[in-house]
Formats: sequence, structure tokens, C-alpha cells
Amino acid sequence: MNGAVAKRYARALIAAAGEGGKVDEVADELRRTAAWLADPELAHALGSPMLGAKARGDLLGQVVSSLSLSGLVRDFLAVLGEKGRMGEFAGIQRAYEAMADEAAGRVRATVRSAQPIADAGLAELAGVLEKIAGRKVVPTVEIDPALIGGLTVEMQGTVYDGSVRTQLERLARTMAKDTAG
Repeated sequence: MNGAVAKRYARALIAAAGEGGKVDEVADELRRTAAWLADPELAHALGSPMLGAKARGDLLGQVVSSLSLSGLVRDFLAVLGEKGRMGEFAGIQRAYEAMADEAAGRVRATVRSAQPIADAGLAELAGVLEKIAGRKVVPTVEIDPALIGGLTVEMQGTVYDGSVRTQLERLARTMAKDTAG
């Protein structure tokens, strides 16, 4: 996957979406499309050079109609299909989302927790993270029972680890040093 190509396409799409004031709506449509394109068989078919342009266009048309996408996103996907760039879609979607977040002054955080987090707790956590980041934080929660308890947060390339698993690992290392010395 070519990051420069993905950024170029994402920049063009965000410029067009910005003209219509639809940056976040297009981001949502791209997320829905990415979820649909996550099917490996569909992604392989759309990226296969063995599938003719008409057949690829017909298949893409079925995807578009099933997702009720805007004209802008439909046209964008058609261009990707015509140019043989559907294999770049995931990178384009990620680049678009990063550009949209930057323009809106927000940052995304991945929160991993051993247990589901109540809405009130997530809102409180987002408030703390916003103070750290200095801008609005959009958290995504992933459940990871291996953490045992607590949570980890990855935001702007930094990991904040408050998991019980990590605390136990630190304790074990400290105890091993004490018994070895």
C-alpha cells in the first residue's frame, strides 16, 4: 500500500467534502464502506486485475447501492474502481479520518479495558484525556480480558498503561531482582 497515494486521494476527497460542509458525514460513509470492504473475498474481487472493468464497476455499484452513500462518495469510489485503486481504500480511509480529525481539532484514543466501561466512566475518562491532549478526544473502547483489570489508552502515539496485568508484571520483576540480589 502506497501511503503517498492514499494521502493524495484523501486530500482530494476532503477538499470536495469541505466545500459542501460534509467532512464528518463523508468520514462516516467511508467507515461504513470500509467495514463492508473488510470482507476478504470482496476486497480480492475488487482488486483483481482478472475482473474486467465493467464487472468491477457492477460489483462496486452493488456495494454503493446497499450502503446508501452520497453522490460524492459514490463518485469517489467509482474513480478508485476505474483507476484500479480499490486496494488503497483502507489507507485512504485512515488518511481521510486523520485529516478530518486534524481539521476539527480532535484526536482519537483507543481504550482497552478488561471489562465494558459505563458511559459515565467513558465520559469522565474522555474529559481527563482532553486535558492531556489539549483538544477533543474521541475514544474507541476495545475489550481485552488479558488485562485482568484497569485499562490502557493509546493516544497520539503514547500508551498510558494502568492495567493490572502490567502492575503484576512490574511486581514480579521487582521481586525477582530482590531475590537475585
